[in-house]
Amino acid sequence: MLCPPSFRQGTLMHESGQQDPATFMHLKEFQSTLPDARPLAQLLEHAAKEFEGLEYVSFKDRSFSYAESWALVRAIASGLKSSKIMQGDRVGICLSNTPHYSLACFALWRIGAAGVGMNPLYSLRQLKMIAEDSQLQWIIVSDEEMQLSKARQVAEEVGARLIICRADAKDLIEFEPAATRGSEVAFAELCLETSDEELMPPPLDSVAMIQYTGGTTGTPKGAMLSHRNIWAGAHQILYWLHRIQDDSAIWYAAAPFSHITGLLNYIVQPTIVGGKALLTERFSAKELIDLVRKRRVSVLILIPTMLSAVLAEEKDVKEVDWSNILHVLVGGAPLSHELARRFHEATGLWPQQGYAMTETSGSGVGMPSKKLPGHEAATGIPMRGTCVEIRSLDDPAIEVLPGEDGEICFRGANVIQSYWRRPFTSDDMTPDGFFRSGDIGSLTKDGVLYLVDRLKDVIICSGYNVYPRIIEDAVLEHPSVHETVAIGIPDNYRGETVLSVITLKAGTDISQGELLDFLKSKLSPFEMPKRVEILDSLPKTENAKLSRKAIRDMFT
Repeated sequence: MLCPPSFRQGTLMHESGQQDPATFMHLKEFQSTLPDARPLAQLLEHAAKEFEGLEYVSFKDRSFSYAESWALVRAIASGLKSSKIMQGDRVGICLSNTPHYSLACFALWRIGAAGVGMNPLYSLRQLKMIAEDSQLQWIIVSDEEMQLSKARQVAEEVGARLIICRADAKDLIEFEPAATRGSEVAFAELCLETSDEELMPPPLDSVAMIQYTGGTTGTPKGAMLSHRNIWAGAHQILYWLHRIQDDSAIWYAAAPFSHITGLLNYIVQPTIVGGKALLTERFSAKELIDLVRKRRVSVLILIPTMLSAVLAEEKDVKEVDWSNILHVLVGGAPLSHELARRFHEATGLWPQQGYAMTETSGSGVGMPSKKLPGHEAATGIPMRGTCVEIRSLDDPAIEVLPGEDGEICFRGANVIQSYWRRPFTSDDMTPDGFFRSGDIGSLTKDGVLYLVDRLKDVIICSGYNVYPRIIEDAVLEHPSVHETVAIGIPDNYRGETVLSVITLKAGTDISQGELLDFLKSKLSPFEMPKRVEILDSLPKTENAKLSRKAIRDMFT
């Protein structure tokens, strides 16, 4: 068990000569450093007073100060209440990284409603599944044509109403409303509401956000993130990223807000320290390097494929001064030691690998900000407030010895209490209350975690969780397909890519190109198989079930 880290073989020092707070802390001191949780809307309210004139988010050519953002949030919250959105209601947020997403979150949290993350890049099938499962009554969406078209189809099928934002953000600046029809509401109308009503803060354990994830089975489930969970996760990561100071940190916001990484790191964390999030709707290595060159960014949170894309700009990377960067946090997929070494060699920065999941509020384990001698290939050490144990694969009640492989299990204020409409079972929790990650790892004697393999079947492509069942259901809709299994196979750029293995019905035939054309309208780009294999039969277990392991062994 490691709760929290306490190395026996010396201490790791950072530039100031002090102990690295992300690495070493005695238990009592460790537990006392997390501030008491508060309802999340109070973070922005406090920041509007403490950092009034500082910029909170910057989007295209416009920035919004903390004072402006809080005034908009108060108005939007009043508008949501006028639309009969009440405490406990769930509202889908189907937006890319625009200021509307941040403002909508805090407005919903102010009235005690819950947001539901919906990536606009998801397929119509997946968006409908989320809307149906979370029982959405409203969906906030951009007026960008493709996004709005999908949202309208989903809303019609599930009986939800739409709140429509302008993609150019003029509804926040000049209050020009997006075009609406029928019962739809323009986001600008919410921004014009006025109210000095003092609202009752929601309970700390009430749901603030529902984020859909694969859980431990690969089947999408809605992780119910409470105010307490998100508060804990955001503070844990900030303590880990110990170089960040008040008033000065600038995040390059490339990860989608609909992912737990984007939610915590770009929406919540800046409000704690008066930092700024530079919003981008699509990652660009050239844009990032240009921001570094102009010293306009200081915190990078990337996935391994983004690191690879940056390194591909070899000439520019070596010409840029990277000294303004405080932290490079890498998550979403395993970071190879070779990629970390190459990035360090090119920039002088050592990427900090993070290991967490939606169920742990995006926090959990991470590497320190300096290379850890002897543990260059490690996954990290537990963050403040997170307890990690390695449990036996045969009996989750038993903790294994240091160095032995087992299932990685978490406990802490950052760990959710349940999935939406799916209470935790013994597959999710150990008998004594640790969350079971579904991943295999080991802890060394000095408390360093090594991730070994995944028990669950989730495929991670460029940082996105891809669920085999969604792909398999879509493939099976083709009239020629008899059976199918989707697996992840290694990919040097994406980490993993999707392989679809199929058998055909007797007397039928289909090419890879024909199948992929059929799937284009059913799957998102990152869910699309990059390879299709047609077999005469698929291997099965002794219980006549399709053997995903045997198929994986065949192709990997």
